[in-house]
Amino acid sequence: YAAAPVAYAAAPVAYAAAAAPIAGPVSSQFQAQDEFGNVAYGYQNINSAKQEQGNAYGGVTGSYTYADEAGVHTVNYVADDFGFRVAGDNLPVGPVYNPALPVAPVHLAAPVVDTPEVAEAKAAFFAAYEAEASRTKRSAQFGLGAFGPTAYAGLATGLLPAAPIAAAAYAAPAVAAPSREAILTTIKLNPGHAVFYRVD
Repeated sequence: YAAAPVAYAAAPVAYAAAAAPIAGPVSSQFQAQDEFGNVAYGYQNINSAKQEQGNAYGGVTGSYTYADEAGVHTVNYVADDFGFRVAGDNLPVGPVYNPALPVAPVHLAAPVVDTPEVAEAKAAFFAAYEAEASRTKRSAQFGLGAFGPTAYAGLATGLLPAAPIAAAAYAAPAVAAPSREAILTTIKLNPGHAVFYRVD
């Protein structure tokens, strides 16, 4: 089966100009540091951004921005020798002092009054105290006969004598036993540190 050759003519195709590329979200980041310890870094994207600079002395300054349902917020901060300080448009604010506002009432309690029993007890105590304070005190009598050796009468149970104890007489010193030279022994426990001495 041989078929006659068929010629096909291609239809002319018209090409349109290339479409512009679609621009996506742009994000970037950076970081820099020098030999003195100064540093700077930051980033930026569609949701948030931050930048911060620090120095060799520990001081830091920076800011960050973010978006939420309430809008776009920016917070600036500084951290240095004076502490951490922050300023932003979404930080809570304390109430303002208004001196015209009413002040809570002050309770003035009545003074405490003693009951008749307490008043009577106090009067008796102070009367006894004053009687003791006005009494003349006796002086101790110092003399040879005032302090003789005696036994305690309440302890006459056989363990201690019931009669006054006689003064002990001192005997003449006994003849000393023959003596010899003492021998000093030195033991070095740790050379240069601990030494033990014994006398024999």
